[in-house]
Amino acid sequence: MRLFNVLSHSRLRLKIFTDECMKISMNSDRIKAFILVSIQIACILLILASGPLFAANRMLMVAEAAGIALGVWSMVVMGRKNLNIAPTVRDGAQLVIKGPYRLIRHPMYASVLLTIWAVIIDQFTLLRLIVGLILTADLMIKMLYEEGILKRHFRDYPAYMEGTKRIIPFIL
Repeated sequence: MRLFNVLSHSRLRLKIFTDECMKISMNSDRIKAFILVSIQIACILLILASGPLFAANRMLMVAEAAGIALGVWSMVVMGRKNLNIAPTVRDGAQLVIKGPYRLIRHPMYASVLLTIWAVIIDQFTLLRLIVGLILTADLMIKMLYEEGILKRHFRDYPAYMEGTKRIIPFIL
């Protein structure tokens, strides 16, 4: 009987410890997500505040428009229930593999990069270049971090990864 009580007590302690570790991990994930999103938003705002919002060069204007269209299309296909700027998975979210997600896993990141780099190249300054590089690095880190979360949350995500590229269809 004493052994049973010791084992029960040990399992209870293990459960409490595991629950506390999960809370710390969840808080850590939220902090990481907050930092990544904050850097992303700050960079985008700084780039947009440092020059014109729209490219003057026609080719760059087309690239910018394509980036905006890709972003809108991605958000519509993702749906309100799944849409999240933070690299986390919302409760009740489902894996979306249609629309632009058939070809690339991160069309919203591709949209931001295409749009922002068109603006940076059109009205180039050293500040915009540096902030653009920081934004690109942040989005790449965020993308890899998010993929780890998606692999843990969606059983089919690894198979989906094998059939798609990250941000450029058929290439990258």
